[in-house]
Amino acid sequence: MGCDNPRTDGANAAQTGGADASADVYGARDAAELFAETELPTFELSMPPERWEYLQAHAVDEQYEPAELHFRGELVGQVGLRFKGNIGTLTNCFDAEGNLTCRKLSMKLKFDEYAPDRRFFGLKRLNLHAMMHDPSLLHEKLTYDLYRELGVTAPRSSWGIARVNGVSLGLFSLVEEVDGRFTKDRWKNQGDGNLYKEAWPISSEAGDYAAALETNEETATHDAFVEFAAELHGASDAAARRTALERWMDPELLARYMAVDDAIANIDGATAIYCSPEDPAACGNHNYFFYLSEDQARFQLVPWDLDATLWPQTIYDNVPPWHITPEDCNERYAVDFGGVSLAAPGCDPLFSALAHDLTDYDRASAALFEGPFAIEVAREAIDRHAAFISEAVAAEPGGPAMERWQSAVAMLKHNIPLLHARARARRNGLTPAALDLSTSAPNDFESLDDTLVTLVASFSNPNTTTAVTLTGAPALEGLQSLRLSFEYRDEPGRPWEQWTNLPLAFQGRPVDLSQREGIRLTLRTDVPRVVRVDLDSRLYEAGTEGIRFGWDVAVSSEPLSVELHFADAGMPVWARATGDQLAAIRERVDALAFQPMCNGREGGGGLLPEGTSDEGFLELDSIQVF
Repeated sequence: MGCDNPRTDGANAAQTGGADASADVYGARDAAELFAETELPTFELSMPPERWEYLQAHAVDEQYEPAELHFRGELVGQVGLRFKGNIGTLTNCFDAEGNLTCRKLSMKLKFDEYAPDRRFFGLKRLNLHAMMHDPSLLHEKLTYDLYRELGVTAPRSSWGIARVNGVSLGLFSLVEEVDGRFTKDRWKNQGDGNLYKEAWPISSEAGDYAAALETNEETATHDAFVEFAAELHGASDAAARRTALERWMDPELLARYMAVDDAIANIDGATAIYCSPEDPAACGNHNYFFYLSEDQARFQLVPWDLDATLWPQTIYDNVPPWHITPEDCNERYAVDFGGVSLAAPGCDPLFSALAHDLTDYDRASAALFEGPFAIEVAREAIDRHAAFISEAVAAEPGGPAMERWQSAVAMLKHNIPLLHARARARRNGLTPAALDLSTSAPNDFESLDDTLVTLVASFSNPNTTTAVTLTGAPALEGLQSLRLSFEYRDEPGRPWEQWTNLPLAFQGRPVDLSQREGIRLTLRTDVPRVVRVDLDSRLYEAGTEGIRFGWDVAVSSEPLSVELHFADAGMPVWARATGDQLAAIRERVDALAFQPMCNGREGGGGLLPEGTSDEGFLELDSIQVF
């Protein structure tokens, strides 16, 4: 990928203006100015074209290159520039040949890389996040603000524009770096403590914590972390764990952290305990910092990486809430990518300790939902932030059309009450397992309520919006049916990229349906359209996404009751033959998946006419295996 790196150390400093090319113009300015929504800052970066090409070709190396920074028309000096991210936001953005497949990548600016005393608005580093999982471009600002408004220490966030050699890379989310400068700023009297990135109190080995240390690398000891872990894991019951927690953390402050974490559906934060497919006992979480006060007396959690938040329905919701300890802590919960599974966070002694008394948590949740995350307050914040960045979104190179972005913002506003309902459902111990389909009785959705349905996950292409609700009269049968509402939109330049998928899992999955004949159900759509009903199973081979055994059913606005026989299940008409695995699939079925097809595509191209969408719904009722 790319060429060899001819640069060594800071040898190219002269090419970009030198390490001390200017006075420290902005070093002493307050960082609050940078994150205030008074202007949209533009970072003008320049470097030799061949070095910029090299940096892009070697993005996954995450190595700094020197770049000259101008800001507000003034020279700041030479800074370090590199790309940043994880598997989903960096590594997976390159194909097997090393070609970039993502529109833009997240970056980090290191102001003191070539001039150790250089600061920029008091900062040593600044993160520019590409927001690739956030079509509204608002998630990080909204969520970091919520933590801080509830009294939890968290980075500041806003937006900025980056340009390299005169070419705009577009709008980025600016996120304050969590480092030693951050700790000194937030803990005025205890700011020189140990900062750990993604270290959790589980190990008895000091070296495990040393590897995660971000500050005091030359002088720190890790006895406190070892003791904290030992007391939590050595406790005989939840009450004893609570005593250990109260010694090392402030439970009331941790409860506030968790109230925000749950409200914003932070599915990829501290409660997501990933387990290796090779070793199910090897589990760990990420996207947080632990700070140990300077006097070694108290730990505090700091949130990190929040762009994947604020989605009310997720594939992670089959994991029990953190305050529930399941009977079997060896059970793992699949999340359907790369063979990865999750452990129940309630089995971790820290969460078990906090759950022993949820009084502070309930009080914090009430303050949040009645205060900064009240529905109208949150919607007003969304409108204010959207207005601030709208001109930049309109000028975004290769970015979403304004109509699509505005739709994403509208969907975010629509999701706020759903996020409230999701948090209530999780607090009540509910998971989507309550919706799992029975193989022995009709599934008529009569006993469900709206709170539970907020946990039903549906999936779609990024520009399509979906919602799952219950419908009353006129229901298909009985008092209520399950409805999937959608608005299909194109993906730029990608034919047939208008889809949604609603999987309904079976109880005790996988289930053996080899001795059963088929499925009965009742369906209705807004207008005549084909609905694909698939047998979903983990037995399908990787690389055959969307190629499942199932049936194409012609449905209309009139209720249709059908019988689908397993012997008649086939691959989609567009799929290449993949071998007859139907017998094996029937023995291990995980779910039924429902996909209403998009109407109105032009010719054979697979795209909707420019500026149009396909809005509709699919209703389901009385699903029964026979």
